[in-house]
Amino acid sequence: MTRIQIGSESIFYTRYGHPDSGEKAAVALVFIHGSGGSHKSWPIHLRSIGTESVQTVSVYVLDLPGHGRSTGQGRETIKAYADFIDDFSASLSLHRVILAGHSLGGAIALQSALRQPSWLTGLVLVGTGARLRVHPDILDRVRSHYADTVDLICQWAFGPDASEALIDGSRQALLETDPDVTWRDFAACNVFDIITRVGEIVYPSLIVSGTDDHLTPPKYGVFLNTKIKNSRYHLIQRAGHMMALEKPEAFMAAVTTFLSELDDR
Repeated sequence: MTRIQIGSESIFYTRYGHPDSGEKAAVALVFIHGSGGSHKSWPIHLRSIGTESVQTVSVYVLDLPGHGRSTGQGRETIKAYADFIDDFSASLSLHRVILAGHSLGGAIALQSALRQPSWLTGLVLVGTGARLRVHPDILDRVRSHYADTVDLICQWAFGPDASEALIDGSRQALLETDPDVTWRDFAACNVFDIITRVGEIVYPSLIVSGTDDHLTPPKYGVFLNTKIKNSRYHLIQRAGHMMALEKPEAFMAAVTTFLSELDDR
């Protein structure tokens, strides 16, 4: 666990896996959480990436500005968050980056991909879409009735197999985020729309959906898979919007298979 200073903001991230070695540079797999979230939105199983068939992978799990243990105010647009990811990658001198984004994080990854930065090499898109309209009951009440809205989000965000302990942990993590930061995240998602441009994305992509995701149903992932030519689609059974936490073994299997296929190219 460490920090990096980007401008006036102290950004928290955790790194797992192997450093660059010799002439063969490591792939940097950067995980970006969703609205109001933090590094806690991802399973601890991520630390296992970087062994055996994907030995050159280094994993970075970060807190966006204003989230989790990072300072700052958050951002008001997906484009501004993509600017931040560009700064994050540059500050750590990352290259051959795969952006893995959940929900809001997926939108950030998609926006970054449209820019075709030299450091980007692939995408993992989790419970996200080319357009992310937010239910009015969330957007209209998240600042004025934060605790109640967090409860509502948690009711909608999990599949049938999620334990009460898992749901409560996610609830507590959301409550730690400033309501204004969470609202700006949802507001940024609500106006995000790259439906007419998503076909421009050329990077190898893994698209992951959950069968029981009521916030970004599987049709969102199917659409991305249809439009992104170099993509593969994986559907996790009995998983909701927080599929990586709910079904970590299935999620990790999909990611490691994708990384192995990239490694073979």
